Amino acid sequence: MKYFTLIIDLIKDLKLVYINIKNSFYNFFLFIYEVISFYSNKNLRKIDFEFFKIYAIKDQFTISIQESKEIFGINEEEFTYGEAVWTSFDKILKFINPPPNAIFYDLGCGIGRICFFTSIKYSLYSKGIELLPTFIKNANHIKNKFDVKNILFIEDDWNKIDISDADIVYVATTCFDDFLLEKLTKKFEILKKNTKIISVSNELKSDKIKLLKIISLPFSWGKADVYIMEIK
Repeated sequence: MKYFTLIIDLIKDLKLVYINIKNSFYNFFLFIYEVISFYSNKNLRKIDFEFFKIYAIKDQFTISIQESKEIFGINEEEFTYGEAVWTSFDKILKFINPPPNAIFYDLGCGIGRICFFTSIKYSLYSKGIELLPTFIKNANHIKNKFDVKNILFIEDDWNKIDISDADIVYVATTCFDDFLLEKLTKKFEILKKNTKIISVSNELKSDKIKLLKIISLPFSWGKADVYIMEIK
């Protein structure tokens, strides 16, 4: 029985190693695609190099787990951190076709990489909302170092922030339970007409929200359905 348990544990460990290697290759190829697609833009390239320098020793995934546990008492199993990639977001924004200076919100913006992309590539006024202080501190450091004007980072709970000026709102709802999805939907229902909503993994069901398109796109954790919606 003891040897059988050891074999089962070994199989589980090998499976985890395989998953980690597979994810590493997957994210490496996503990164190469981003480099080919966007590194010709000098500002995006410089900002991304700064992200690499900041998170080279302790990466954002480790920080998110540690700070969530220390500050908010969230256990590692309960907290999942993932990132959108520029190539996926480019396809989303090409579909939406926003005008310059449209106001974009990223609810739970993490390190803020998408906000820099939307500000520089699409000239949106981007506002990132994030609870973890290290992410906000580092994002503001990059903003100030490269003098990015049309961007704002706010350390707060998205549910407490007034987003009534939004033209586009992005949120990854992959790990949201029904209670959070309902709370988010009610927050969006009072937004102005034609505001675009981008939700990863979950459609927000409401008589005041219209589904425009569903796109399956790659993210750091794998492929996910993206629901592009609009306030009626």
